[in-house]
Order: sequence, then structure tokens, then C-alpha cells
Amino acid sequence: MTRFPQIGSGSIAQYPFGRVRRWRSITNQMESGELIRLADNTTDEIAWRLSYEELTDAEASALTDLFASVNGRFGAFLFIDPMANLLGWSEDLSRPDWQAGLLQISAGATDPLGTLRAWSLHNTAAGTLEIQQSIAMPGDYTGCFSAWMRSSTAATVVLGRDALAVSCAVGPVWKRFSVRGSGGAGAGQSTFSLSVAAGQAIDVWGLQAEAQPYASQYKQSASATGIYGETYFADDELRMVSTGVGRTSCEIRLTSRVH
Repeated sequence: MTRFPQIGSGSIAQYPFGRVRRWRSITNQMESGELIRLADNTTDEIAWRLSYEELTDAEASALTDLFASVNGRFGAFLFIDPMANLLGWSEDLSRPDWQAGLLQISAGATDPLGTLRAWSLHNTAAGTLEIQQSIAMPGDYTGCFSAWMRSSTAATVVLGRDALAVSCAVGPVWKRFSVRGSGGAGAGQSTFSLSVAAGQAIDVWGLQAEAQPYASQYKQSASATGIYGETYFADDELRMVSTGVGRTSCEIRLTSRVH
């Protein structure tokens, strides 16, 4: 599917940028004067305003090529929220979004904030087990998968995105670990996983996947959101301003349909 390009080392947006969520309701006025309002969920959308400075020629060409390929406002493409935790239910690993297999999971462990929102993972099997979640992030996209982890005894946990993996030495103090990079070339989705060796037990909190090269502040998520496959340019022209040799600036407005 056609998708919005990343720039630089893998970012989607530069600061500042704007995000506005829009809802619509339908109102009927009865003869008695009573008003009946119902939400029109078919028209929910998000408006984006993206400002770019100091784009290279290659980055500017990627944006203009996308604009040309979708015929301006006519065609849809995939856009990923640069501020979102793309994982579903980051603090409820019992949800069907997560595939835990034979790994024993339980809620109510103490997290780094002193509340009881962390999860305990215990591998009682003879081999390595993992918990994973797949989302519609293109494999070619640069992303970052991060999690806070600790263990009462020394443990080795592997954070993975598809074939990309990082071994993490987990100890008794909460520490944030991450795996960064792209996934499977040409793949339409990415699978993020956390693997626990045989006989080991860890606590985990703050699992987060982002479409950027580094981890940002953790954001709790509910149902998976942030990947919008029906996004359009909001203007009929894309104005690129040359600010120097090999340097370009522009402002882009997009509209994403929310289903």
C-alpha cells in the first residue's frame, strides 16, 4: 500500500506539528421542540498540519512523488501518528491483541511509578517462550519497540521486531530497554515480541511501539490505533520552497478517516 514517507533517520514529522480530532453529530428537532442527537461515526477524522524545514533533495522528492502518485487530494495512502503508542492494550496483556502462548502472565505487579500496573511473566517451560503483538506498521518503516523490565534474579530477555532482536540483561532495578530499526523488507505488518528464557520470571511495564528511531515518553494505550490507511492530502497543491542549495521547506495538511 502507498504510504507517507519517513524523513531523516526515520521520523514522520518535525516539531511543531498539529493534530485535531473531529467528530460530527446529527441533530433532529421534533415538532415538540425536543432535540435528538446521535453521533455520526462514519465521518470521524483527524486533521494534520506538518511543517518541514531543511529537507534534503531526496526527502523533498519522496513527498512530491507521493503527492503525484495519489493525484493530489484524490488517492488514499497510509499515515502513522507520530505521537502514538501503536500497540493495543499496553497495560492489559490478557487481551487478544497479545499472543502469549504457554507463557504465564499475571497482572498487579508494582511498576516504576509505584502503582500496580505492571505484569509478571514466568516461563515454566523447558524452552524460550514469548509474548508478541502484530500491527500494520510496514516492515520498511523505521520503528522503536521499548519496555520497562526488572527481575529479582539476573535474567536475559530478548526484545524483537520481526528478525531484528536485542538481548537485554535484566536486573532488580527497573530499566527501560528498546530495539530500534526496520522490520521485514516489503512486509505489510510488523511483529513486536518479548522473549523469556526457560525458568526465568520478569516484571514488565510500559510496552510501546513507535514509528520513529528512538523511544519517547511512555503513553498508555487502549485498543490499537494510530495507523490510518485512509489518509488524504487536504490541498490541491504541494508548495515546496527552496531555502538553500539542497535544502527545502514545506507545509503539508492531511486528513485521516477514522473507522
